[in-house]
Amino acid sequence: MQSPNTTGDCVACATHMHGAYSADRLLRHRAMSHPRHMGKIKKRLEDIKNQSLKSTKADFSHNESIRLATDAFLDGGTDSYLQTLSKEGEVDFLSSVEARYIKENARESYYAQESPTDGAAAQRQNDGGSLPSGTYFPTISDSSEPALLHTWITAEKPYLKEKSTATVYFQTEKNSNIRDIIRRYINKTTQVLAIVMDVFTDTEILCDLLEAANKRMVFVYLLLDHGNINLFSEMCDKLQIAEDLFK
Repeated sequence: MQSPNTTGDCVACATHMHGAYSADRLLRHRAMSHPRHMGKIKKRLEDIKNQSLKSTKADFSHNESIRLATDAFLDGGTDSYLQTLSKEGEVDFLSSVEARYIKENARESYYAQESPTDGAAAQRQNDGGSLPSGTYFPTISDSSEPALLHTWITAEKPYLKEKSTATVYFQTEKNSNIRDIIRRYINKTTQVLAIVMDVFTDTEILCDLLEAANKRMVFVYLLLDHGNINLFSEMCDKLQIAEDLFK
């Protein structure tokens, strides 16, 4: 039997390892040179968690990653949706209820022609789409104060001395999107926010509230329907939001 060429084997082994090591370094270098894309919502969440970063200007522009992921969900189901989210570097923004609703109600798109009569009716509805109303005035109202205000001291809350108004918006085809109106008001608030929802699964509105509370130091009160609180918890778990961001 011929004895093995130990020196030759070692040289070949070393050459193979060197080649593998060089290839690994090349892949790492490419990954560092071309950082993975991060979606808009995911980027906002990272900024919120970083306490050293200051609040940035609100961005209400279109989120193309969400559109692509939604289209993928309609065309290929959950797997295609998750693959698109991974590619886009975006968070899972659909709740289990929303995903089930889309699956059960997806239809071929169509465009309805609006008649002149419908247009006139929509215009009349738009004219009455914003209705001012009175509200509770902490310093001059005869009625008893809401339970939420029992612990608020007027002297320590100068904004309670100012007269307040409430505006009710109804969604119409001609009006601005209600969701956008809500987001703009949240981002303009500087002192106190009170949010009441039956179902809360909107990731972008949640980011707006977290930014208000953690970056602008706004007092945020969130009242949710106990029967649907599991959907809010599900959203927070998906986004990996720690409890300290709510304190």
